[in-house]
This record gives sequence, C-alpha cells and structure tokens, in this order.
Amino acid sequence: MIVDRIPLKPLWAPSRAFVEQSNLKKFQNWLFVKKGLYFRDYHDLWDWSVTDLEDFWESIWQFNDVKSHSMYWDVLVNSKKDFTAIQWFRGASISYAEHIFRHKNANRPALLYQSEREPLREFSWRELEKQVTAVAAYLRLSGVNAGDRVAAVLPNCPQAVVAFLATNSIGAVWSICSPKMNTTDILDRFHPIEPKILFVADGYFQNGKSFDKSAAMKDLMGKLPTLKKTILLPYLSPTAQITRTETWSEVVTTPAHTLEFTPVPFEHPLWILYSSEANGKSKAITHSVGGCLLEHLKIFALHQNVKPGDRFFWHSNTGTLPWNFSIAAMLSGATPLLYEGAVNYPNLNILWELTEKAKINHFGGNTAYFTACKGENLNLQGYRFNQLQSISSTDATLSPEVFEWIYQKVKKDVWLISLNSNVEIGSSFVGGCPTLPVYSGETQCRLLGYKLEAYDKKSATASKELGEVLLSQPMPSMPLSHFKS
Repeated sequence: MIVDRIPLKPLWAPSRAFVEQSNLKKFQNWLFVKKGLYFRDYHDLWDWSVTDLEDFWESIWQFNDVKSHSMYWDVLVNSKKDFTAIQWFRGASISYAEHIFRHKNANRPALLYQSEREPLREFSWRELEKQVTAVAAYLRLSGVNAGDRVAAVLPNCPQAVVAFLATNSIGAVWSICSPKMNTTDILDRFHPIEPKILFVADGYFQNGKSFDKSAAMKDLMGKLPTLKKTILLPYLSPTAQITRTETWSEVVTTPAHTLEFTPVPFEHPLWILYSSEANGKSKAITHSVGGCLLEHLKIFALHQNVKPGDRFFWHSNTGTLPWNFSIAAMLSGATPLLYEGAVNYPNLNILWELTEKAKINHFGGNTAYFTACKGENLNLQGYRFNQLQSISSTDATLSPEVFEWIYQKVKKDVWLISLNSNVEIGSSFVGGCPTLPVYSGETQCRLLGYKLEAYDKKSATASKELGEVLLSQPMPSMPLSHFKS
C-alpha cells in the first residue's frame, strides 16, 4: 500500500533532464496543451486518473494514437449491477499486432535472440513480417477464424513470437505453455480451451542438457480432440519428426504477399493466461485485445519509460506473464531480447553478461534471481552497463538489502523498479514512475488508472493503515472470463 512516509534519503532520484525527457512528462505536457489539465506532481495525476476514468483512458488512447477501424461511441458503459459487465470503447475495432508492426524499421532489428547453445543474433523486421505473413496465411487456409484458439508448446524463441503475431493478426486467440512443463499440466490448461491448431517443439535445452519431448507432444496431440493440425518446430534436432504434424519450415513457406490485420471488437479475446488454484488445477484467464492494448501502452510508455529503439530484456519462460510483457514492449517501439536458458548456467552472471553484450536499456528478472545474485555477492566489476537505464523486479518487492546491493554492485545511476506482475489483469497494480525517487525496499507508486486502496476490515472504509487491499474502480484490462479444467 502507499502511505504517508517519513522523508528518507532515496537510493536514486531522477535528474531534471531525465524527468523532462520522460514519456510521463510528455504525457502531462500533452494533457495541459490538449485538455487544459495541470498536475503538480504524480500523485495529483494519479488522483485524476482514478476520478475521471473516461477522460483518463480516452487520453491514453489519444496520446498513443490508437488506430481503430471503426469509431467508438462510448468510452465507458457503466453497469451498476455488475462490476464485470462494464464495456469500454464500445464500437471500436482494433488489432494488437497491427500496433506492433507500425514500429517496423529497417534500421533496427525487430527481435534479439540467444539460447544456451546459440549465440546472440538479430531478427530483422523484414524477416519477422515475412514469416508472420506466411503463418497467418497458413492459419487462414487451415480454417482458423477470429475467435478460434491457437495453442503452443514452444521455448522462448523467435518462432513463438511469430506464431503469436500471426494468430493475433487474423483475430484468433493465443495460448502458450513452456515445454518444460509436465504434459499433464499442459493438457489441464489446453483441453478446456479447445484449440484448433497446436504448435509444438520436439524439446528444449536447460543447464547444458537436452530434453526430448517428442513422445510427450504426440501424447498431448492425441488427447486434444478439437485439433485440426499440429505444426512441429524441430528445436532440438533439424531432423526431428512426429507423426501427423507439419513442419515449421513448410508453414513459413506458405504463399502470401501482404500482412493483413483482422480488426476485432475492443472486448474480443487476445490471449489466455493461467494461474494455479489451491487444488493444483489451472485457472484459465482470458484477456481482451483492447484492454491489453491500452494497459500495455500505458505501463510500458509511461511507467517503464520505454521508447522507440530501446532494447528490452525481461528474462522469462513462455507461459508466464513476463514473456507476454516482452512482446507488449514492442507496442512502444522496443526491441525485445529473447533468452532461452537457465539463469544460473553456466553461472549467475549469464543474464548480466547478456545485458552488457546486447546493450540492454531495460532489464528485468524475478525477485529470486536478484536475491540469489546478492546472496552470492556476484562480482560484476567487469561490466559497465552504459546503456542500462532501468532494472525491474517482476515478482514480490525486493528486500532493502537487495535494493542496496544493486546500487552498490551493479550501477549507482540506475532506476530500480519493483512491480508485482498479476496474471489476473495481465499487468501490475503497482510499479515504477520515472519522475519519483526510489527508496530502499519500496515500490514507487500505484499505477495510473488503478484505484487501489487498503480498507479497514471492520468499517469497510479506506484507510492508511494496513488492511485488505481492494480495487474500487474498474479498468479496461479486467479479465473477460475464466475456464476451469
């Protein structure tokens, strides 16, 4: 929770130039020029964002020049009876993938990729667009329509991004699991969503070892009765085969000329994420195209300060929210780095080494990784991190000791962001602010548009003391539905 605090010396404070050049400051300037709104500080801006919901979210739409193929006639249709029945931007028709491809640029790569067995390489926008166009054409020829589900069991590689963008470009719904997962758990997730197409890899590498998943994928295919086709990515071996599959190389040579985007309603499903329940079963959570588009434009541009040309690296496995975040950063013009490998192979330096080598601007990892680095008192003296602007912890708040270790051992002038990624909303309730200082062991702020407050259990009123944390206003990225296996 955010409380009135005793003034302490911050670990980091943004310079005047950093503040003035931030996307958040540009947004505030835009609000002043376009709408006559002036805010003294971030807290004033936040208060407006949760008080005038329609004006705030429409401002996010307008500031980011969201493209709609049809006009919306309401920003917010409020249902007093049902909090979840609220409609946003009714009438709009949009494409998530289209907003990614408007940043294509021949002068910089679309993706960067490295794995435990492959060196760092670039993936051009031309190559990305060509493959997405072919895969989208293949899906259409296979009878996939808007709203159909496309599932994948793929490692963190460019082909996974291609498959997602192709799926979204035709209005289909995406869902992915890591091949590192148990096959039974994958089936628990995919069976209820009834996928029509399945992308699979023959295995993966971890800690310098290969793990063949061919038999497991064949078994999975046989237990998904809605499948029409399965596409095999030979990740372990170029000669890998699984019966009743087509190969990735065949799919990406599907004749196609132009990448077309199928616009869908704001509340149309984008992807299905998963969280675990107490009984061990998976809960499928469906997020909307429009809700994710607006939320991700907000969080990456304003709260992460991601700009066109920045290099973005949040270590993750497929099937986790940070993987979706890596793709979402492309909406702000970033080039994501995909790394398929363990965080401690051959040692804990691997992610820092990659951050230095790839000239990363925004680096993210989970709390356990940073805590492990501090625990080993990792020696990072050989790295300069000249391009590194921010470090993000994507789970629970880092301890004060880890905060201080990062500023002492990694980089003094770095913006440390602690956010708690939440699969229910496909984002985070709290996170970074480029115009506020960083204090040891603390999250900087509640994110714009999220009226998150602590409530006293006895009086059911907002309180500045510890209490039950509740969201008391709706937001566009609320989940559409839940499926239980």
